[in-house]
Amino acid sequence: MAVIDADACRRQIKEGKLARLYVVCGGEDYLKQHYVNRLCETAVEPDFRDFNFHRFEGKEIDLDTLSQAVEAVPLLGERTCVLVRDFALDGANADDALFAFFRNLPAHVVLVFWMDTVDFYPKKAKKVLLEAVNADGHMVDCVKPEAAQTLRLVLAGLKARGCTMDQSTAKYFIEAVGSDLNGLQNEMEKLCAFAGGGAVTREQVDAVCVKTVDARTFDMVNHVVAGNGAAALRLLDELFRQKVAPQMLLGSLAANFVDLFRAGAAQQSGRRAEEPAKLFDYKGKAFRLQNAGRMVSKLGMPRILRCLDLLDQADRRLKSGGIDNRLAMELCVCALLDARQ
Repeated sequence: MAVIDADACRRQIKEGKLARLYVVCGGEDYLKQHYVNRLCETAVEPDFRDFNFHRFEGKEIDLDTLSQAVEAVPLLGERTCVLVRDFALDGANADDALFAFFRNLPAHVVLVFWMDTVDFYPKKAKKVLLEAVNADGHMVDCVKPEAAQTLRLVLAGLKARGCTMDQSTAKYFIEAVGSDLNGLQNEMEKLCAFAGGGAVTREQVDAVCVKTVDARTFDMVNHVVAGNGAAALRLLDELFRQKVAPQMLLGSLAANFVDLFRAGAAQQSGRRAEEPAKLFDYKGKAFRLQNAGRMVSKLGMPRILRCLDLLDQADRRLKSGGIDNRLAMELCVCALLDARQ
């Protein structure tokens, strides 16, 4: 079968059993770049890379030039590797000549198409293209990993940098900075440099990492629930200084209270807080309901419903344009604080 996942590609690389053709595509940019690098490093010995590795931009290469690179015999090493970035496999160049070319690749080559900025997904690929790739290779579909896989990647990344983190803190780290793998890698670099090795704490995550808007508005909700108005308004000020759009702030704040309502409704019916994840779009985000479930008892359902009504009123103020956006958000946070009394 032409389409394989990132784990299958990893196994092929580990075993050194490479196909002649790979199309690395999908929606997870970090994994795409990671496996493109691994494939190219495995295909060609480092000592002969200058001679046997060839890279092209897809927008600048034609089939004749590509054919010459592929047919070139390796110098000293066993294989050549040809990397083509952003070649429009489903565009004008995807014709019978290209498909025939895929079916007749020489045994000494590993040809890698890297769909970096080009949107390309196996499910939407033409059948004739899938069949042509299948003749000598694979499409590697790099999808966003599930929560458990992201957790493993984070723990492995920390270990490689000389740090450790317990699973609870690692989950908090992912919740705080988001599940985008490029973002996680960048934040890990900062975090490990700050920690200087050893066990990384939640306090260090808070001190160093740039949190997502959702994570910071969740912190704001925490402060509201605790009655800490000064901290909630400081967070709001910080988000405004970072030029986060008021509509985005309000939407994220409302989403947190919707989580509280859903988790509370589930608990009232004798179910677990995360049960609504089965009914709504919480793929990879069931932790939001788990977090909300721990806060519900501090507010109670009547107050949560009152807060949702206040958020609706704030939304109407913002859309009417009759009041300064910042003032509207400050009034909203103060009203939420008052509602918890």
